Amino acid sequence: MSYLVLARKYRPMFFEEVVGQQHVTKTLQNAISQKRIANAYLFSGPRGVGKTTVARLLAKALNCEQGPTVTPCNQCSACIEINESRSLDVFEIDGASNRGIDEVRNLREGLRYSPNPGKHRIYIIDEVHMLTNEAFNALLKTLEEPPPNVLFIFATTEAHKVPATILSRCQRFDYKRITNKSIIEQLSELCRQEKIEIDEESLRLIATKADGSMRDAESILDQIIAFAGMKIEASHVATLLGIIDQDLFFKVTGLIKDCNVQGGIGLTNLIFTEGYDFNEFLIGLAEHFRNFLVAKTTGQIHELDVSEVHAQRYLAECDAFEIEDLLRLIKVAADAENLIRRSTNARLHLEVAIVKMIKLDKSVQLSQLVDYLEGLKKKPNSVVLSANSYPTEPTKKPAHIQETPSVFQSFKQSEASTKPAAIASGVTEAVKKPALSLAEIEDRWLSILEEIKRRKPAVGQFLSEGWPTSIEGNILDVTFGANNGFHISSIERNRDVLQNILFEILGVRLRIRCLRDEKGDLDNIRKVPTRVDKRTAFETLVKENEIVKTIVDTFDGELIK
Repeated sequence: MSYLVLARKYRPMFFEEVVGQQHVTKTLQNAISQKRIANAYLFSGPRGVGKTTVARLLAKALNCEQGPTVTPCNQCSACIEINESRSLDVFEIDGASNRGIDEVRNLREGLRYSPNPGKHRIYIIDEVHMLTNEAFNALLKTLEEPPPNVLFIFATTEAHKVPATILSRCQRFDYKRITNKSIIEQLSELCRQEKIEIDEESLRLIATKADGSMRDAESILDQIIAFAGMKIEASHVATLLGIIDQDLFFKVTGLIKDCNVQGGIGLTNLIFTEGYDFNEFLIGLAEHFRNFLVAKTTGQIHELDVSEVHAQRYLAECDAFEIEDLLRLIKVAADAENLIRRSTNARLHLEVAIVKMIKLDKSVQLSQLVDYLEGLKKKPNSVVLSANSYPTEPTKKPAHIQETPSVFQSFKQSEASTKPAAIASGVTEAVKKPALSLAEIEDRWLSILEEIKRRKPAVGQFLSEGWPTSIEGNILDVTFGANNGFHISSIERNRDVLQNILFEILGVRLRIRCLRDEKGDLDNIRKVPTRVDKRTAFETLVKENEIVKTIVDTFDGELIK
């Protein structure tokens, strides 16, 4: 007799033997007991979770000589024929290869004949979503009013592709992925019956690789037995399936904690030379960070699908990361995996992702930043910018000039995102180079605008509508007219670029804050009248702003002076 693979050898013979689908088997058993059998059933769910198996069990339960019964005997001719796939009353049809209307018409022709010798004529159509629309339409009337003692059982992995008209004529059962715990228990019992020695870690690795599919798990075990013989160790499973050792992921987090970029490049080279799949590595790495997140937030390890040794290690090392850091690391890994999936230079993206993780700044809570800044103010010897730091007294902005709330709020958020070390560095730099007075900035304002226009023409034109009105600490207030909201928004979006240009020109690190003149006194404050070529500004704006260009092209817009 030829060898029978484990998935077929240990296929469930009774409803009670089906693993992880009790919500389906219990309902069907009750329906059989109450004689409430529907005309059509739809079984949907992932591959290898028992859809076709339960369909066969239902067929046996209905056609068994002692039935209908919830416990088919498996000894009568009807049960034996169904088990051996040679019953004349149970037809298993592959929807992928019999998907046309002609096949469905032939099926309907067979419905005219009564079951012989069984009690029900049962059609099991696997991957039913592969049928054509014409074939589905040919089934509609038959499903709604089938001949007596005819039963349809549809199985599919993609129920969303089945027309609603078919779904509405079926009782639908959604199968679940089988938990790793259930898979491990089933494989352990299987190995006991086969007299195979296998450790817990090997079973866990197989269950993880099976991804909720019992059939896949049994097929993988069959393959490993052929590789390792009757004594299986975790190293055999990892070698055969190319599973990445969990210690390699811990090495990544070690490099992140040590900020070891050189080690990260070396690790990437190791992954490449060992032939690991880059996507598999990044998926595993994201799961690794998720395990840290679970250990960090719950303080428990029973939710972790890892060995006891590794679970304890997650619990011991989780304090090295903040929750926000772990969320950002998971995002970096997920983004890199998406890039690699459609890139021709996968190694580059992996290296960039690893280096980015290692160089990622630690997250800082806003409350910590506030406490830090308050502490700087209270220390007598701390470096704080004041009026004494300037050659002349800073000019206070007129009372009628109101600060734009949205702009200032954005400014505060920008300040809050800066790390304490960066703030201290900026303050020290400001002391080494004394800040400029407002008068000096006003004298050089036109040359500053020219330089900005040279680098960012549209932004320079917008900035020329405003005028510097005061300087407090390292904050430079630029006031705009009451109707210049669009200009303020554009400058706000390009704030970092403008501040860098100011630093290159003035040698002082300043932060721009945009204000709005609600009373229209800006012309009196200006020392030099605005010199804006509106035609040039309009053409530049159309050239650089895709939204404005689309509006102009669509509505045939033009500048009206």
